Amino acid sequence: MQTITMSAKGQIVIPLRIRKRFGLKKGEKLIVDVENMDIKLTPKTVDITTLVGSVKPVVERETVRKKIREMRENWR
Repeated sequence: MQTITMSAKGQIVIPLRIRKRFGLKKGEKLIVDVENMDIKLTPKTVDITTLVGSVKPVVERETVRKKIREMRENWR
């Protein structure tokens, strides 16, 4: 267990060891919950919709459509 100090503005520093363990980076959002007399910090999970369009497609859209048409024709 480690002791940390809260600043006059209510800010705390999460120790590096813990940040590394949970992969926390600068600007990361955390959820704050209170359970009984405990303060619980949980990393906010990424909403998958924020990732849409962030990855370049492996296969072009028209190639996929062509393959689907071929599979449908051969299925009958």
